[in-house]
Amino acid sequence: MSLHSDLKRIPLKKIIVLLFIGSLFSLACRKGDFLQPKTETEPCELQTANPAGLSYHTDSILAFNCTQKHCGILPLSNKNYWIYQDSIFLDGIFIKVQFDTLRYLTNKKTLPDGLVWWEGNISVGLPDILYANDSSFFELADRVFAPDFKDVKKGFGLFPGDSLRYLTSFEDAAALGRSLKLGDPLETTLGTFDDCLYFEKNARNYRKDQVYFKPGIGVIKYIMEKAPIGERVIKLQQVSNLVAFHIE
Repeated sequence: MSLHSDLKRIPLKKIIVLLFIGSLFSLACRKGDFLQPKTETEPCELQTANPAGLSYHTDSILAFNCTQKHCGILPLSNKNYWIYQDSIFLDGIFIKVQFDTLRYLTNKKTLPDGLVWWEGNISVGLPDILYANDSSFFELADRVFAPDFKDVKKGFGLFPGDSLRYLTSFEDAAALGRSLKLGDPLETTLGTFDDCLYFEKNARNYRKDQVYFKPGIGVIKYIMEKAPIGERVIKLQQVSNLVAFHIE
């Protein structure tokens, strides 16, 4: 039986109703497509520069408002944040628990190379003013006895093999650094993280920092021990655990 003969069997009124409903459905689809906002993901700029060993005069370091996203070993953007549950100790004696949010809202640009540096508002074992490329952290630090200059020091990062030892320092003390690739998953209240790194900075009888780090996310756990003034035995001062984060 042909389509033409089938249409003859359908009342004209019913055909008109079906055509009207079909046109409304088609219009609704086109209208929905028109009104649906088109979301575009902001591109992430991969950081690959290696400024280790460079020095900058303070006149060549300017305040800068960075609105771009920088991707690398640590994703950086003024929209990203990390929330930590901090257990605070006073020379080994527990004091309180508090929640702090790490954000990078202050930037500096070094004019000779155009690098953007990020300054965090709290400490979880990362450099105070840092540049992060795809594999390492770099710190913009004051030069001793030369306040008009700042030097770049390479911090921790990815490394060949399973472990690494190196010389490092705190602000006023030499220290030994140690890096390990964790073979077992790191279990936390936030979840389980695979392929994490462990970084340790140890100045004997002065201070010891331990950082558990997940590349692409950030610091999962931070432990800081420090000797009280006038003593030579380090004591627990802070334990920070990541409990939430937002990365765009």
